[in-house]
Amino acid sequence: MSTFWLIVSMALGVSFICSILEACVLSLSLADIARISEKRPLIAQTWRIFRENIQRPITVILIINTLAHTIGASLSGAKFDQLFGTKWVLAFSLAFSFVMIQWTEILPKTLGVKYNRHIATVAGLPLKYLIMIFTPFVNMVQFLNRPFAKEKEPTLKTSAVEDISVLARFAVLQKTISEDQERILSQTINLPRLKVSDIMMGKDEIKFLSTKMSLMDALIEAHIHHHTRLPLMEGDNNDKVIGYVNFKDIVSALQTNPKDPSLKGIARPILEVQGNERVSVLLNKLTRGYQHIAIVKDTDGKIAGLVTLEDVIESIVGEMHDEYDILPKYFYQIAANRYLAGGGISLKFLREKAGLELPDVEQTLNEWLLRFLGRMPKVEDKISHDGNTFITRKVRRSNIFEVIIEIAG
Repeated sequence: MSTFWLIVSMALGVSFICSILEACVLSLSLADIARISEKRPLIAQTWRIFRENIQRPITVILIINTLAHTIGASLSGAKFDQLFGTKWVLAFSLAFSFVMIQWTEILPKTLGVKYNRHIATVAGLPLKYLIMIFTPFVNMVQFLNRPFAKEKEPTLKTSAVEDISVLARFAVLQKTISEDQERILSQTINLPRLKVSDIMMGKDEIKFLSTKMSLMDALIEAHIHHHTRLPLMEGDNNDKVIGYVNFKDIVSALQTNPKDPSLKGIARPILEVQGNERVSVLLNKLTRGYQHIAIVKDTDGKIAGLVTLEDVIESIVGEMHDEYDILPKYFYQIAANRYLAGGGISLKFLREKAGLELPDVEQTLNEWLLRFLGRMPKVEDKISHDGNTFITRKVRRSNIFEVIIEIAG
């Protein structure tokens, strides 16, 4: 009789442990593993390996569980037949099946999911050694399953990133975070995939200061373009940048009249990066070096563009606009037949208020002039149309910020 109960107990016990482990393995997320690593880093590393190839722990668990079910049912049934005869075998089979379903399947799997982190902490090393013991069987199963598992599984890093994105979207649905917060999280996750060349300003859009300029010329240039920091080139060679100049330093130098009243004397070193560098690496360089701008070079060492800390931040939070990014819409007379207009004013307004013969299209003055030019605008560009002259007075980020309009008398 004791042998019978020993067989039943072992079959149920082994099956219970296997079911609880199976539920634990399948329900343990990367977030759970990360929380385990805070206290038990070695155990967490073991579970990371399991996640990389989840077929191995599952195969071992199912092999042992199937053996426990099959051998346990066969031996206990045979022993029961010896003890009580064949007429009670059906009743025993039904009772044994119920116990197996309830106490070795439903209950342990529920517990395995509910307490997966605690179970993983305890069972990590024993499961590792079981996998080592059953390695020949595991390899054989993987070989047999290979034709049915040709699709490449995502790596642990990819899974972790996808998990974060899914959790962020779920948090939005639950109204735990806002859509803006979810977008920032998603953009931050994608940051390592972005290259500097994806967010930089092209070379043609850069506003350079030259060592040939006086401090006053540089002040006027900085004022016209509304930039705080401008790269300083050697003479007229925009492939040779020797640093950058801060607008505040120009003002300070003009006030104090330094010994070296030149742009070279107040220039600061500028960070240089490659266009194929990751934006995440650039962000680290800018913040650790207390820099706001960097020159971008191509593989030949020539200047390809310029990138700012603002560009990096915009790649995370989206477009940011200051008061100089919004094109003004003012229009007033400054002399006879001479007007000052903001780039954001509509052509319709100019046709109606100033009586100018302009195309009947829904465009701003900036949009129309850019299309008319067909290239990057420059200060003092002159565009003639129907006898009137449009002179670009201020340019900001490749947009025409302010225009002087000379009306034909």
